Amino acid sequence: MTQLNYGELNSIGYDEMTRQLHVHFKNGEYKIYYEVAKQDYVGFLSSQNYTEFFQEKIEPRFPSKEIEM
Repeated sequence: MTQLNYGELNSIGYDEMTRQLHVHFKNGEYKIYYEVAKQDYVGFLSSQNYTEFFQEKIEPRFPSKEIEM
């Protein structure tokens, strides 16, 4: 996991084999986004504004599931 500590995002990780994006939010929520291409993950890490990229290009485009911790 990559620590971000940016906006609502605490950390993020990507599993290239399963194409899953794992996101930990500062409020304690943990979600997995499915079918995420590596280029989207790299684009996220390269963006100037993580929150904006996440809200515009990740959240609305990929199915997700909240994981109970």
